[in-house]
Amino acid sequence: MSEASAEVVVVGAGPAGSALACLLARRHDVLLLDAARFPRETVCGESVSPEGQRLVERIGAEERVRALAPHPVHGMRLVAPDGTWFEGRYRSERPGFAVRRLALDAALVAAARDAGARVIEGARVHDLVFAGGRVAGVKVDVDGAPREIRARLVAGADGRRSLVARRLGLRRERARPRRFAVRGHWEGAEGLSELGEMHVATGAYCGIAPLSRTLANVAFVTGPRAMREAAGDLEGFYRRSLKRRWPAIAERLQHARLLAAPRAIGPLAVSCRAVAADGALLVGDAAGFYDPFTGEGVTLALRGAELAAEAILAALARGGSGPLPRLSDYERSREQATRDKFRFNHRLQLAVTWPAAANAIARRLRRRPDLADRLVGIAGDFVPARAALGAGFLLDLLTA
Repeated sequence: MSEASAEVVVVGAGPAGSALACLLARRHDVLLLDAARFPRETVCGESVSPEGQRLVERIGAEERVRALAPHPVHGMRLVAPDGTWFEGRYRSERPGFAVRRLALDAALVAAARDAGARVIEGARVHDLVFAGGRVAGVKVDVDGAPREIRARLVAGADGRRSLVARRLGLRRERARPRRFAVRGHWEGAEGLSELGEMHVATGAYCGIAPLSRTLANVAFVTGPRAMREAAGDLEGFYRRSLKRRWPAIAERLQHARLLAAPRAIGPLAVSCRAVAADGALLVGDAAGFYDPFTGEGVTLALRGAELAAEAILAALARGGSGPLPRLSDYERSREQATRDKFRFNHRLQLAVTWPAAANAIARRLRRRPDLADRLVGIAGDFVPARAALGAGFLLDLLTA
């Protein structure tokens, strides 16, 4: 197709957009657009679950990702407010891994190019093209030059603040929970291993992703009242918060170096009233983002791309030349794939919001490593989340 058209235009080249381009471009003409130029920074916990490893292989990016020498992650340690901790191990064929998004996203964009996608960086999409009530393309500025690009399908993979979702009137910001994340990278951090860490405090939590034996992503999530203190001095707020709320972590960072000024994002949680329309669909964070306490954001993005690709390939195989109809099968499959995990996430966060509950759960799971492994397996996306929603698991937890 010409530069002014494509079968599929993917807006956003983060993990979801690049993965979708990888899966489609070997058989169809795909144009991948992103306003940024890679490599580029983004705020993320930077830990990928074992299921994410499978998905990296599925999209054909394993060699690109392996070349980054990601740090293996074999499980999680959770530390309750009173200091009680437990560890759960991933009982899976593949480990999880942690790697800088700066490098991972660039590798996935390169994999999309390898697959045959046309990639344009520095391309800022500012509107959709409509024809006959359907999405028929995008309006984009490339290095300041306006273009109109026609497509049979526009896939919005443009993140939590998705322009595609907003132009379709699908985006909704959740009133609750209303949380913000602040992230920094530390070289020389002590006590890192091949376990991710989650440290719970009253109304907040702090995650540590080991990017190497000495380099750590240290990110905490907190509420709007606490974030007011950050006005005008985010780094000071970040350092003070670690010392005040997570002194054990601050002690491990005492001789470490903060590599760059911390960055913040929020509010975190957004939702969409639908994830598809005639001629368009949403994937990744653009389709909805729930505060990822269990650290599955990248995996969810890759899984969403896999589901979207299956629906798009089936629709394109049916032939025709106009915009694709609403892909209801994608909406159904995504709902089935995420419903239980989101419910699990919500219930787990409610439990750890109360210090007494978090302390009690940590004590029980410390006594029952089999339950701890099961819980971490659900977080790692290779044990079905519905396993934690039934009465059996709850009874085991309460009587451990």
